[in-house]
Amino acid sequence: MAETSRLRELFRSSDRANWLDVPDLVDWMLATGCRIGEALALRYGANGDGKPILDLDARTWEVNATVVRVRGAGLTIQPRPKTNAGWRVIALPDVAVRILANRQAKPHRQKDSRVVFLPPLTGALRDPSNVSGGLRQLLDSFDCSACAGTGYQLNEDGSAKTEPGGRRIRCAEGPWSWVTSHTFRKTVATRLDEAGLTPRQVADQLGHANPSMTLDVYFGRQVVSAEAAKVLGF
Repeated sequence: MAETSRLRELFRSSDRANWLDVPDLVDWMLATGCRIGEALALRYGANGDGKPILDLDARTWEVNATVVRVRGAGLTIQPRPKTNAGWRVIALPDVAVRILANRQAKPHRQKDSRVVFLPPLTGALRDPSNVSGGLRQLLDSFDCSACAGTGYQLNEDGSAKTEPGGRRIRCAEGPWSWVTSHTFRKTVATRLDEAGLTPRQVADQLGHANPSMTLDVYFGRQVVSAEAAKVLGF
C-alpha cells in the first residue's frame, strides 16, 4: 500500500499528469480493478434496459463496454467488455463515488457528454493505447535521475536519444518503469486476496471467466470471504 500511495502522490503532483487527466483515471482503476478500456468507456446514462450504468444511489457500476479502435471508423465504445465474463456489476468504494462527485462539480466538464474520462483537448473518447503510452512515459520519468525526469534516454548534451526513424527512446531505468496500467489490476487482486476474498469473488470483480486464471496470474492462495468495496478504499 505504501508503493501505491507514493505513486498516487507522484501523479497528483505532476503538472503533466494533471493536464492529461491521469490521477482520477489511475485512482478509478485502483478502486475498481477495471481494464483501461473499460475505464475509458465509463459513462453516465442508462443501459439497454433503462437502468443506470452508474447508479450513485446504489453505489454500483455496470461494466458493460470498452473503448476500441475500429478500422475505418476510429475510436468507438464497443457495447460489450473484452470478454463475456467482463460484463459485471460491481460495488463502488467511497473513493470511486468521490471521484464521480468531484468530476461532476467541475465547471469545465462537458455537460452534454456521457463519458466520464474525456480527452484533455478535443474528441469524444480517449484511445486506450495512447493513454497506456502516456502512462508509461510518466512512470519512466518519476523519481528518475538517469533521464532527468524526461522519460527518455539522454545524450551527453541532454538531448533525447532517438531511433533511426526519429522516435525518442524511452528511459525504462526509473524506479517506476516496471509499472503499467495492468499493474493496477494486479494491485487490486492482491489487496482483495489479502483481505480474504475467494478466487471466485476476485474473478468476478476483475471480470475473469475462470477463477483459475485469477489464481495463476494474480495471486497464489485461496482465502476466506470479504467485501470488495470496503477493501478498495484509500
